[in-house]
Formats: sequence, C-alpha cells, structure tokens
Amino acid sequence: MTVVESAQRFGEKTRTRRTVRWAGGVLAVALVAALVWVVWFSTLLAVKDVRVLGARSVSIDEVRQAAAVSTQQPLARVDADGVAARVGAIPEVASVEVRRGWPDVIVIVVTERTPVAVTRVGAAWTYLDATAARFGSPAAPPKGMPVVSASSDAALASAASVVAALPTSLGSVVTTVSARTRDDVVLTLSGGSTVQWGSVDDSGRKAAVLASLLKVKARSYDVSAPDLPTTQGTSPLPAAS
Repeated sequence: MTVVESAQRFGEKTRTRRTVRWAGGVLAVALVAALVWVVWFSTLLAVKDVRVLGARSVSIDEVRQAAAVSTQQPLARVDADGVAARVGAIPEVASVEVRRGWPDVIVIVVTERTPVAVTRVGAAWTYLDATAARFGSPAAPPKGMPVVSASSDAALASAASVVAALPTSLGSVVTTVSARTRDDVVLTLSGGSTVQWGSVDDSGRKAAVLASLLKVKARSYDVSAPDLPTTQGTSPLPAAS
C-alpha cells in the first residue's frame, strides 16, 4: 500500500467518524427536543386530576377553585408556588404543600388552622388560631372556648399565644382573655377570679405556678413574675368531705 493510499484511507475513516458523531449529535438533540416537547408543551403529561388532602372544614371544591389548575396544562408547567399562595389565601388554611404526582396528578396537601379562641370583629364573631389569624364566623362562642379582647393587633397576638400555651386543665376553666398591651394579658376563670399573666414569655412556668396557687381560693392571682407570684382576697378552700 502506498503512502497516498494510506492517507486516502485515513481520511475516509476520519470523515466516517465525523459523520457518525454528527449524526449521533443530531439524534441526541432531536431526542432532547422531543422530551422537552412531551414534558413541557404536549398534552401527553397534562394534568388530569387535582387531589386535595387534609381539608376538613374547607371544602375540596373551594380548594380546587382557589388552586385554579387547568386540567389541560402540562404537569411540569404548573406553578406550584402560585397554587400554594392562592390556596393559602383561604382564611381557614394555615399551610399548603403542592406536589406533582407523575404522570398527570397535582396533589394539594392542606393544613387547616386550629381555633384556640374567639373574638369579635364588629358585630360578628370569628375564630383565632395560635398566631391570632382570624377565620370562620361562628354564630356564637363555642362552649369551652375563651373569648379574647385586645386593644391592638400586637396585644391580640400575645393573648392568642398565651391561650395556645395553656395546658388543657387550665385552658378549660378560662372564660375570657383581655390584653391592653402585648405584656398585659389577663385571664378570667370560670369562677370569676382573674389572673394577671403578663406576656407570653415563660408561659409553661406560669401555668405550673398557677396550678399550685389555685389550691387557695382567691379573687385574683398574679403570675406575671412566676418566681414571685401573689394572690389577693385569699381564703382557704373548703376541706374535701
């Protein structure tokens, strides 16, 4: 084989390899383009169902309407953050998680607010959760749920936090909660006694101290400084028969 023939064969092999690589590259680009089209633009992976989990007081239809997810929209193009924001705007909803269930399902997981008290807004009642978010409109305060009044949003938030921090044994005997400031929360108990609670800080300690103080009947209790509690109008509780 001459040098010229060797050079020709080498050139042919080189051109063949280049052609194969070029064809492979074109095929790879075509496959990627096809995949992008299928996932992002075609109806092959479009939303066919919107599932709602965790909704109790809020209807599933209300959540779906707020989510506003089109059943013809490609699943990959659903704005999950936008869906969460729209559903989260429902007053009864505390948090939202949006998941994609391939190939064609959007799953919306709702966590509803838990009412801890009620308060008035104008002439109407509304629930409060632990963050003082207002939601719902009961006709009257439910039995066993305290009524909160406050002079400002900050005071309302502090009062709601105090109620949420109360143990069940104490919360069940609290009828009203008032707050002139965030550091001046006052509880009224079912027997008419009042409790100067102060701020929400150290509520666990305050509750434990108050449980001990309640062994003595008094007109008022002050646990705003739990290491130095006081009572007024005290009298011994009658002995158990």
